[in-house]
Amino acid sequence: MTKILRYFLLTTLILGLLLATAVALAGCGDTTTTTTTATSGTTDAKSAEVISARAAKVLSANPTSGDYIAASISGTKLAAKLADPVESKKLYLMDIRKKADYDASHIQDAKNIEFANWAASENLETLSKLPSDTKIIVICYTGNTAADTTAGLRMLGYEAYALQAGMNGWAQSAATAKTVTDLQNTNYPDSTTPAIPAAPAAPATTLDKPSAGDYKIIADKARAVMAAMPTSGDFALNTVMAAKLNELLSGSSKPFVLDIRKVNTFNSGHIADAVNVEFMAVAQPDNLKLLPKDKKIVVPCYTGNTAGQTRMILQMLGYDAATLKYGMMSWDGSGKQDYLDTIQSANNPVVKTQ
Repeated sequence: MTKILRYFLLTTLILGLLLATAVALAGCGDTTTTTTTATSGTTDAKSAEVISARAAKVLSANPTSGDYIAASISGTKLAAKLADPVESKKLYLMDIRKKADYDASHIQDAKNIEFANWAASENLETLSKLPSDTKIIVICYTGNTAADTTAGLRMLGYEAYALQAGMNGWAQSAATAKTVTDLQNTNYPDSTTPAIPAAPAAPATTLDKPSAGDYKIIADKARAVMAAMPTSGDFALNTVMAAKLNELLSGSSKPFVLDIRKVNTFNSGHIADAVNVEFMAVAQPDNLKLLPKDKKIVVPCYTGNTAGQTRMILQMLGYDAATLKYGMMSWDGSGKQDYLDTIQSANNPVVKTQ
């Protein structure tokens, strides 16, 4: 065999080996991509399953009586507990207002963790070190964002409760006057169409802690929800005023209204075309099927407390949800006077940052 022929055969062999290797590597690349996509889909499905199951459990563990009814506490009852040396040691006051407002006036011993950052890893790490019997009292301006935060913390297994009406329910301030102004016009139209049947709530249970793996899934989702929170516009902080909702309901792109009050209250008067699913039953699978994922969902309740909790849970479940600020008080005035009497007589002590 000539030297030229041997060189030609050797070159052909090398080229063949290189081509085979390239094909094999391309095949491996395709396999890797497919596996990654499948794994991602499996992870998303697992996350949804964990959050859905946790939501149903958290709502079924919501107190229906006592000092902490509907995972909230009044300023009067909180003041009494803080005056009791034994009770006060079991409370952690978490003020989620802006630091400037916290510095100007807050409840003594309250710690400031701003709303947008409550789910940050370092803040959850701080809360995880609290004694197991600690109750976290979440404080905001009017109670709405405190309710959101309370729901997120309860999803993570923390025994959290919102201060009813926020700092408005503790002591009077400029925020009190703003709330009075916000609630002046409350004469939007009601409907009395009976509620359609909805699945009942799960049997009552007690709040427990999720597993370490589930905790991470829920915490990651909470951080994602807070990162996507609008800070301006008609739905700033995931709330909407009654006047804006009324305007939207008259337009072509109507939001879906989910009224979470008791069915008898709903039947006595509600926003037209609203669907009624009682608060503790919202996360039941059959009820979630009633909710659209391609429309804004606005949640009214009585004052904004349980709507805020529902809003947070729905967003963690992948829905685009917002709270009707102040609840139905701001729509038809129901319960408004009692609320105004409460905030206009609030007179508990406050301190300021030195």
